[in-house]
Amino acid sequence: MTPSLLDGPADWSGSFERDGLDESIVWSQLDAALGLEASDAIRLMNYAFTEMLNNAIDHSEGSRIEVRVWVRSTLLGFSIRDDGVGVFARLRTGIGLESDLQAAAELTKGKRTTWPERHTGEGIFFTSKAVSLFRLSANGIRLTVDNRRDDYALGVGEVQRGTLVEVEIAVPLARSLRDVFEEFTDEDLTFSRSRPRVELFGTGLTFVSRSEARRLLTDMTGFTDIDIDFAGVQDVGQGFVDELLRVWPSQHPGITLHPMNMNEAVSFMVRRGLRAGS
Repeated sequence: MTPSLLDGPADWSGSFERDGLDESIVWSQLDAALGLEASDAIRLMNYAFTEMLNNAIDHSEGSRIEVRVWVRSTLLGFSIRDDGVGVFARLRTGIGLESDLQAAAELTKGKRTTWPERHTGEGIFFTSKAVSLFRLSANGIRLTVDNRRDDYALGVGEVQRGTLVEVEIAVPLARSLRDVFEEFTDEDLTFSRSRPRVELFGTGLTFVSRSEARRLLTDMTGFTDIDIDFAGVQDVGQGFVDELLRVWPSQHPGITLHPMNMNEAVSFMVRRGLRAGS
């Protein structure tokens, strides 16, 4: 793991029984203890912290939750760890996915939750987009979203039991939480836009099959605009492009797909596929 603020001694920490815990009360405790002054960065940390703690309370099925918080002039951070079933295993079993790795990728779409009556599936999506660095570790897998480099990583992690969420927020903010919401919501403030990262939905950097395209767009009908992010993808095949940009849109009118971040080879295949489908 890259050295970070979270490797040093925390400025505040707490250990709580999960049952009956209220994330707003925990925030009030740390706010008072640290003497936090209102700012855009603190408001973002409040949002991210309470969203992630609420996820641990409602979904982890564990018994205890450990919290640590760091406050510096140029960097804020927190970690939340529970001893439950693990976020990726929970999503895999809850919505019937094939693997924990697939569950990790699915979380990046937004609107993926095992409890739709209580949760919209927006918390992890917006938190991971708004903060500087977001790491989610569970079930031997680690998902990293590094917004400083506009990069994603999905690989082996050390956390086997429970879930560990780690967040860093650079001060001053590169963009506000409102900016992030506006990027992915429409004029009615509905969460209508997603940006799945293609490289998270396969086993390599070449995508050739129709099944890979269908997996990428599974349960994406709740959005009206979908940015298909090809960053890191080296090659795509005709079948993948045809399924992604002709077949699926023809079956889901009213949803617009926007390919982005393509290298020359991918761009050529996409242009070819779009011409063939027109």
